[in-house]
Amino acid sequence: MQEWIIERRMAESRRLLADTDLSIQEVARQVGIADPGYFSRQFRRMHGTSPRSWRGRPG
Repeated sequence: MQEWIIERRMAESRRLLADTDLSIQEVARQVGIADPGYFSRQFRRMHGTSPRSWRGRPG
C-alpha cells in the first residue's frame, strides 16, 4: 500500500512539474510530502533523475 501511495504522489508531481512553474518545495507540499529533500530522493529513486532535471527535459 505504501508503494502505491508513493507512486500516486510521483505521478501527480510529474504532472505539476510539467504543467506549472511551482517550486520543487511547493510541488512536494502539493503531493503531501513536507520535506523537499525526501521528495527529491524519492523522485530520483523512481525516475533516475532529479525533479529539476525532469522539469527541464525536452517535450
